[in-house]
Amino acid sequence: MISKQDIVKAATDLGLKKGDVVLVHSSFKSLGPVQNGAQDVIGGFKDVLGEEGTLVVPTFVQKDFANAYNTWHIDKPSDTGYLTNYLRKLPEAYRSDQATHSVAAIGKLAYELTKSHGHTSKRFGNMGDTPFSADSPWEKMYDLNAKVVLLGVNFMSVTFRHYAEYLYIEKCLESIEAHPDYNELKSDLASHNNPGAWPHVYNMWVYEQLLEKNAVKRCQCGDAELLCFDSKVFVDFVLDALDAGVKDVYWVCPTPGIWDVNEFVEWRNKMLSVQEEIK
Repeated sequence: MISKQDIVKAATDLGLKKGDVVLVHSSFKSLGPVQNGAQDVIGGFKDVLGEEGTLVVPTFVQKDFANAYNTWHIDKPSDTGYLTNYLRKLPEAYRSDQATHSVAAIGKLAYELTKSHGHTSKRFGNMGDTPFSADSPWEKMYDLNAKVVLLGVNFMSVTFRHYAEYLYIEKCLESIEAHPDYNELKSDLASHNNPGAWPHVYNMWVYEQLLEKNAVKRCQCGDAELLCFDSKVFVDFVLDALDAGVKDVYWVCPTPGIWDVNEFVEWRNKMLSVQEEIK
């Protein structure tokens, strides 16, 4: 039977400390039996982070994603697990108002992180122009170098890959904005419910690279393995790999017809040619 103190020990072993901003992706059932359920898991993290810290969880819409922008409301259940729904319902919790990639947070910076999410700025991307906008919790967490904890889930759950993809595409588009082919190249990219080229990042390859750099801490709690890393380290590594055109960084979709990595490689080559013309 796992206790709150076991959660405290695991969080401490991962290097978490008072005042940290921490994003937790989780599978509650992976832990095994917990003495007081979600209360002890959230309470353990809160004890480690203290009053100056902030605990964040993803509260995404994953079911019927195609209609997310039509069906969204701030009290819509989270599709990312039991712990996320428990935290978002706490009296002190704030949740960002965005249809696909909202987060809920408690602690010192909870309101600041969630108060605007695609409301004051936009950023073009394959899941709409608000999820990873400049005013989103994702950009704020990156700026604060939030720590990311994976509790019983693997690196495929790391949502910061999408943030890095959005940043990379923004940089590419800004570099060719003055060219006559700009609109054509932009229209060839994927957008919400519209297929197209996109640099889908393969998180498991990133995980292997960060392990080699000793940038990931690991520990065990109950039946679950916990991983922890810095959001800046992850995002900056991905951006460098995308900038360099490292083919291993791209995720080859296991389901044919969903997307084709070669489509993005071709798009990138066209974009680079346009960059050269501008120079």
